[in-house]
Amino acid sequence: MPNLIYATGTVAIGAGAVSVAGAGGPLWASNIQQFDKLIVDGFAGVDILGVTDDTHLVIAKWPFAAVPAGTAYQILQTSPLRFNGAQNSAEVIRLTGALEADGFYIFVRSDQAAPDPSKGDDGQYARQPSTGKEWLKTGGVWVYQGVNKALGQPAPYDPAHTYALNDVATLNGSSFVWSNATPGSGHAPPDATYWQVLAAKGDTGATGPLAWLQTATWVTGQNYVAAAPASIVVYPLNKNIYQCIVPHLSTTFEADRAAGKWLLIAQGLAEGTSTSSQSIGLGSVLFQTQIDLSYLNGARLRASSSGSINNWVEGQCTYNPANGQLILFRDKSNGAGTFADWAFSRIGQPGAGDLSSTANLADLGDKSAAVKNLTLPTLLRSALNGLKISQTGSTNSFAVSAGTAADSTGADFISIPGNITKTGAAFAAGTGNGCLDTGALAARFYHVFAIKNPTAAATDILISASATAPTMPSGFTLFRRIGAVWWSTSSSVFLQILQRGREFWWPGVSIDVNVTNLGTTLTNYTLASVPPGVQVQAILTVAAWNSTLNTIWWVHDKALIDNIPGYTNGGTGIEVTSGASGNMAEIRVWTDTSQGVAARSSAASTTLKLMTRGWYDPLEG
Repeated sequence: MPNLIYATGTVAIGAGAVSVAGAGGPLWASNIQQFDKLIVDGFAGVDILGVTDDTHLVIAKWPFAAVPAGTAYQILQTSPLRFNGAQNSAEVIRLTGALEADGFYIFVRSDQAAPDPSKGDDGQYARQPSTGKEWLKTGGVWVYQGVNKALGQPAPYDPAHTYALNDVATLNGSSFVWSNATPGSGHAPPDATYWQVLAAKGDTGATGPLAWLQTATWVTGQNYVAAAPASIVVYPLNKNIYQCIVPHLSTTFEADRAAGKWLLIAQGLAEGTSTSSQSIGLGSVLFQTQIDLSYLNGARLRASSSGSINNWVEGQCTYNPANGQLILFRDKSNGAGTFADWAFSRIGQPGAGDLSSTANLADLGDKSAAVKNLTLPTLLRSALNGLKISQTGSTNSFAVSAGTAADSTGADFISIPGNITKTGAAFAAGTGNGCLDTGALAARFYHVFAIKNPTAAATDILISASATAPTMPSGFTLFRRIGAVWWSTSSSVFLQILQRGREFWWPGVSIDVNVTNLGTTLTNYTLASVPPGVQVQAILTVAAWNSTLNTIWWVHDKALIDNIPGYTNGGTGIEVTSGASGNMAEIRVWTDTSQGVAARSSAASTTLKLMTRGWYDPLEG
């Protein structure tokens, strides 16, 4: 039989690659088999070793130049796996003969929008079981016929559920079928864009006889009835609702209720009143109040004088709803005197303090004190948000953005409420004023601190040559180091340093080490372009070379264990040529508090250059 060729879409292949990427609509998963042949631009066929998915193949190593994306290809469908033995062939012939009358379905995967155009014959159908969609092949093209799908199982409408064609949902007594070709959710029936009525709710039936009369206020001297419709009343003193269960002419409500003529059916949660004469004080007292109030034994009540509300007693109670007797176990009181115009109200159990739960701590008189009392600065000792340093390198001032940080002792927070600008003059409070702690400015690094006067609740910015013990202005006792700046005496400006988070970058680079005699003995070097007094992570470009081939060197933290750099323990760089060309590497190295790092070479007379680009400062306190 003749070879079959598949060539839908395009390919891209790297030189020496073992995979192929397709584009433009290939369907390799259902058309290609292992050991088919791949041909590109006339190159000899390469075996296909596997099919990853519709757009990716695994091949034997590509022996030719790289194939750019968008290149046409051919796949010879000649895999021996495509050919069966004689018995299998006979069986296939028998089966296909049985299907020739009407053809058979081509099944479409759920992740495909249409059938594979290379499959099927005219008059043959294709079906996608997941959606019920069907196609007919006519004139070599698959033509969409519509959806053939059974109705779904009815279920109550769920706004979070994704509905598809012919899904059925019920709502408010009616059932609806999803009629939109696009699945969706959140469209409640009977939205005609998405639903059609399948079965509508029936009409409301005739109204039955009333069980109750209209609710009315209870009055004395009234004939009340129990037969349907029964009398329903609201008793004014407790606002409860009652049903008459024994016909009677009303006398007093309490007597009729006690005689079993009324049934309580709803409580109005009204508060009680009492004319019992009682004095302000502590201990248990008896109040006579209304019947059938909703007070449970153990409820906490306050009894206030209606005419003098600042006179009150409160406590837990026991209550008899049948006779209205209430015993109040008073544990709090206010005012003095004897009263007989009590009004009860439900209250909560008092807490240990005066805070209101509904205020969510907004009623704290001194929030800063509360924060300290909760030891939050100690728990969040490393906290530092905002407080970023910026300077242009062209003025005698720098700026610090608004922010908050825990002070160095973890005793309190220091907040700078807005951006603040400081000069290099002696410290004076406020933006635009000086910030130097002591002495005169010199060409060097100065550490920048956020400071606080806790007594006056004042905050400001200070600079000092010391990283740990700045000379504090009067009243200021708390500080937190937030970075460093460099003062140029020759230019009378603070040099530009770019702060990115806790990283500080020079606009250019500074060559801090430039030697030609690095040897096999560990040597310490000083990086003058990072701040002293603290350990920082220097951001370095290392350039080195040696006339001896395969010379290895490294630069590292002085505290690390040192060995001669070699292939077994790595290095910062290696001489790989026979000339003095060397190489360059970008590294980060922790300094000691004296700006020091260590370096070592595997051979003598190595040229070493350390160029400082900036540093990372953990700003731990």
